[in-house]
Amino acid sequence: MTISPVRFHALSLLGGFSLALNAALSGGCSSTPATEAPAKAATSTPAAQPDAEKVRSHLKEHVQYPATRAEVLAACADTPEFTPAEKAWFSDRLPEGSYASADDVLRSLKL
Repeated sequence: MTISPVRFHALSLLGGFSLALNAALSGGCSSTPATEAPAKAATSTPAAQPDAEKVRSHLKEHVQYPATRAEVLAACADTPEFTPAEKAWFSDRLPEGSYASADDVLRSLKL
């Protein structure tokens, strides 16, 4: 693929990005694997405490007990009831272990 001089000049204004874009547009790609891991995203979802009644209801209706931490988190992962920030809060605070009931989970979360 050929890039017109005007387009190339516009791309070069973007600095180093233009080199990668130019290589991608021309079909070129490095066959050498990267030696460094990709940088972690600068923006992560901040944790936000969910409403206690919403958590209680979800745990009683959508989790089968006994359940491990992983099973409780899996039951909550795909639900639209909670925002990503609420899910992060829940995941950050639920300790490893096995839970016999929703009340056990709530006690562990101090809700």
